[in-house]
Amino acid sequence: MGNQQRTQTVIRFGSFEADLHTQELRRSGTLLRLPSQSFQVLQMLLERRGTLVTRDELRAVLWPSDTFVDFNHGLHAAVNRLREALGDSADRPRWIETLPRRGYRFIAPVERSPDSAEAAVVDHQKRPKAIFQRRGIAIVLLVPIMIGAVAAALLLGLNVRGWRDRVFMRSPKPQIQALAVLPLTNLSGDPDQEYFADGMTETLINELGKVSKPRVISRQSIMQYKGSKKTLQEIARELSVDVVLEGTVDRSGDRVRVTVRLNQVSPEGQLWSNQYHRDIRDLMRLQDEIASAVTDEIQVKLKPQERDRLTSSRAVDPEAQDDFFRGLQFRRKGSEQDLLTAINYFRQAIEKDPNYGPAYAELSDVYIDLGNPQGWNHAPKESLPLAKAAATRAVEVNPLLGEAHFALAQTLELYDWNWSEAERQYKLALELSPNYARAHVEYGRFLQALGRNDEAMKQMAHAVGLNPMDLETRVAVGFVTYAARQYDSAISQLNAYPGLCDFGLGWSYRGKKMYPEAIAALERDLVHAREPLPLASLASVYGLAGRTREAMKLIDELKERSRQHHVSASLFAEAYIGLGEKDEAMTWLERAYEEHDQWMVYIKAYPGWDALLSEPRFQALVRRMNFPQ
Repeated sequence: MGNQQRTQTVIRFGSFEADLHTQELRRSGTLLRLPSQSFQVLQMLLERRGTLVTRDELRAVLWPSDTFVDFNHGLHAAVNRLREALGDSADRPRWIETLPRRGYRFIAPVERSPDSAEAAVVDHQKRPKAIFQRRGIAIVLLVPIMIGAVAAALLLGLNVRGWRDRVFMRSPKPQIQALAVLPLTNLSGDPDQEYFADGMTETLINELGKVSKPRVISRQSIMQYKGSKKTLQEIARELSVDVVLEGTVDRSGDRVRVTVRLNQVSPEGQLWSNQYHRDIRDLMRLQDEIASAVTDEIQVKLKPQERDRLTSSRAVDPEAQDDFFRGLQFRRKGSEQDLLTAINYFRQAIEKDPNYGPAYAELSDVYIDLGNPQGWNHAPKESLPLAKAAATRAVEVNPLLGEAHFALAQTLELYDWNWSEAERQYKLALELSPNYARAHVEYGRFLQALGRNDEAMKQMAHAVGLNPMDLETRVAVGFVTYAARQYDSAISQLNAYPGLCDFGLGWSYRGKKMYPEAIAALERDLVHAREPLPLASLASVYGLAGRTREAMKLIDELKERSRQHHVSASLFAEAYIGLGEKDEAMTWLERAYEEHDQWMVYIKAYPGWDALLSEPRFQALVRRMNFPQ
């Protein structure tokens, strides 16, 4: 009687077969990858075909009362993954019908069949009793055969030492160390929609970058392949990656279709592909789903907190998201006017969706750029408080956003000079977004400003690994090397990119007292643009080389500029140091302190100010900066 009550564990529908015992779903014999929670949903629906399975019933099975999770988002994601595996649609369901706010129902016919264990029992019962009346010798001969068969089955079933893979000639999944997301192709037919495809690419890179493994190549390196005719093999070789994710985006009104393919480099082949049709409001959640699917496919063992981060996105107002993507487009162009335009777009995004964390984080970052002495020289006392307010709000609305903590870390360092809290925020940003190359760069600069050069160089090396094709990252390594007084190494690194960073070369030659070479490098830099930084640096070297009149002429040019636009006081200090006018230089440095000049954080580390180290006013200024002992 007990045997007759065994549960039939294989259920077939259409070309699908669900084994409830092993929790495996196959289509035409091919095993499909399906998360455990999605299979549990399928099992409940199959076992109660044609009847409603309520949301509360699903919650009780999938998320017990002691489990803390966003149930609505979790159930939505589980059902979506199931529908994608089945090729089903919520709008025109073939298998799973949604009953709004109530639950789900499996609507297709199913066929139940016994599993192999039950079949053996049935077959055993049907055989004539005479089969058990054979001579004992037959039983003795069968015992070792049966034992051998059981042992073989165990070896294959458990895949002990890879036996199953060897027997069936299956190759084990590759060990994935690095991944690149190529720029998604815009299929809308509208060139004006390129910003949307680029924004999708960047946010997908950021989502995948939330996990510690694999290494995910940064946007700056990836976007160099936009429209490239290079093969995947060539791109993978240049980026040193094992797998490449490529795809397309087709936006039409409030709907978006995304197709993605995950390609293995060696041996070459497609690991996984899928197509998603979504309402534009679910775009951020879609990024989560794709990132989760990719990590599942390459068999990444995620930490619980990493899994949480991949399911933390919320629905975003479509117009706010559109403004955000447009803001990113102008942010990456980088001119002063482009940055101001980006600010307007990010502000519009925030007005439409006041809890949009990434928009606040990017807004903060732009304000920091505007106040950089190397950039557009907006007064730091005006721009940095705005940056801090935006960064603080970003952390409030999305505490799991690495970019938010990174923005806050920068403001705590550059404006508050709160070294301990800034470092805590840098570390938290890198914990939440381990593949965020820019955070590694800025944390490296932070460490170098504190004199922790070895730690700084480790961060810079990590950044290069994540952003191998980005010249700005390479130049940043050169500057940190220069600031560590390793002038020969800095010259070697910066010379590898001729014309890209001549003023960095000028600094390094100045450090070696090679003034003619320094002057040549800085004069080359001024040919491209007469910006305040190279002007001040050249004035400094002119002064050191005894060319006083030429140095004063450049200082006068800086003063004339300052009547129209803000010019960093620290740049005047640098110029006067070259002339040996230490009191004048200190007056300008003290003004830089009052203005919260961003370069004050490098007062102990920047070699250009070494001539002031013994000055009492300089030492007092360093103490006022509250550097950690």
